[in-house]
Amino acid sequence: MSETLRLLIALLDLGPGLKDLLGDKWPAYSDELLELAGRAGRGDDPVELRRTLDALVQRLLAEAPAAELVERAVRPPAPTFGPEIIIRRGRVPPTGPTQIVRPSTDDVTGIVKIPVFYGTDRARGDDTPANYYTGRRAGPAFGIAEVSVPTRGRNVGELTGPSWWRLEFSQDPEKHVILMAVEMLGRDVFTASLADSLAAADQRDVLIFVHGYNVSFEDAARRAAQISVDLKFAGRTLLYSWASAADPKQYTVDEDTIEWSREHFEAFFRLALTEIGAREVHVIAHSMGNRALINTLERVRSWQLPPGAATLCQVIFAAPDIGRDRFVQLAEKFKGCARRCTLYASSSDVALMASRLVHGYPRAGEAGPALLVVDGVDTIDASLVDTSLVGLRHSYFGSKRSILNDMFGLIVQQLTPDQRFDLQATGDALRKYWNYRA
Repeated sequence: MSETLRLLIALLDLGPGLKDLLGDKWPAYSDELLELAGRAGRGDDPVELRRTLDALVQRLLAEAPAAELVERAVRPPAPTFGPEIIIRRGRVPPTGPTQIVRPSTDDVTGIVKIPVFYGTDRARGDDTPANYYTGRRAGPAFGIAEVSVPTRGRNVGELTGPSWWRLEFSQDPEKHVILMAVEMLGRDVFTASLADSLAAADQRDVLIFVHGYNVSFEDAARRAAQISVDLKFAGRTLLYSWASAADPKQYTVDEDTIEWSREHFEAFFRLALTEIGAREVHVIAHSMGNRALINTLERVRSWQLPPGAATLCQVIFAAPDIGRDRFVQLAEKFKGCARRCTLYASSSDVALMASRLVHGYPRAGEAGPALLVVDGVDTIDASLVDTSLVGLRHSYFGSKRSILNDMFGLIVQQLTPDQRFDLQATGDALRKYWNYRA
C-alpha cells in the first residue's frame, strides 16, 4: 500500500475521535478529508495529492487536543517482511432495428470497438461524446455508445486515458479507452436494435454494468466497454448510468440521486430480462450503484415474468457502498433470486472509508473486522487486489492483480469459488468466506 493511501486511510479512521476532540472545528477538516478521498478516487496527480494531504496533517498537528492522536496515526509503520505488493497508477452512425450493431476488431491494431447499449436518467448536454450527458437529472433515455478499447499494451483492468505526466495531451485509440460516439434512440428502436444485435451474438447473454458515485457518463461507458473486452464477454454489454454529479464534493447529492433513480433502473433491468430475447443476464454494480441494484433485487422474486424470460445468472456486488446492516436485511429478501450472488469487499478502498466517515457505520463492501458474510452470498475479501478497477477512477492505487481475473471464472466459465484458482477458503462452516492467495 502506498504511503499516501496509508495516511489517508489512517486519518479517515480517526474521524470519530477527531470529531470529539475538535468540536466545531471538525466539519471543515471532515470536508477536506472527503474531498481528498474523492480526488484519490479520480486518480489525481499523486504528487499534488500528497502535498495537500501533508498540509492538512500539519494543520491537524497544530490543534492541541488532536495533536497526539494524529501524530500516532501518521507515524510510519514498523517494517515488515513478506511478499512485495506493487501499487501502481494506474457518433455511432444512425441505427434502426434493421441495422445490426455489433462489436468489431481491427486485426492490425488490435483495437476493439464495443457498442454499449445504455439506459440513463441524465439530462442531455451538447453533441460531443464527452458531454453528451450531464450530471443533472432527467427522464429515462436510451441509446448506444461506441467505445474503442486497445488490447495491446494495456493491462487487464486499466481504464487508460491521456496523462500529462506521461506527456500525453490527446487521445490515442492504440493506447486509450475512448468514448467515440453516442446516439440517443427511442425506447422501441433501442429495444429492437438490442434484440437484433443479441440474436447475432455468439451468446445470447447480456452483461449490465451499474457504476458508482463520482462517475460521469463518459467514464461509465468507457468502464463498461473495458470490462466487456477484458472479460472476453461474448454477449452484449449494457450500461445503466444514473445521474451521478461526477463531483467528489457532491456525495450527498449522489446519494439522493441514486434513490431517485431506482425505479428507472428497475424498469431497465426488467427490459433486459424480458424484452430483448436474452438467455442469461449478468449484472455488476460498483460502490453506490449497488443501492439501486439491491433495492431492485428485493422485489425480483415477486415479479411475474413472462414465459421465455432470461435467467438472472451472476449478480456481483463490487465494494458496495450501502450500510452493512441494511445489506443484511435485504439479503434475506433477495436470496435465491439469481444463480449466484458474489460480494467483493476490501479494507483499502478510500471511497468506502470516506462513506463510513459520513454515515458512522460500516459499509457492506468493507473487509477487516467489518467483513460481511451472509447466507446466499459468496463473500470474497479482495483487499489484496483492486476493487476500484470496476468503478471509481482510483486505479492509481490499484495493484497488478484485478478482480476481473476472478470475474472471468465467475461469469464466463461459471465456476464456483472453490473451483477458481486464485481463491482460498477461510473461516469455518458457520462463517465461510474467500480471499486471494498470497
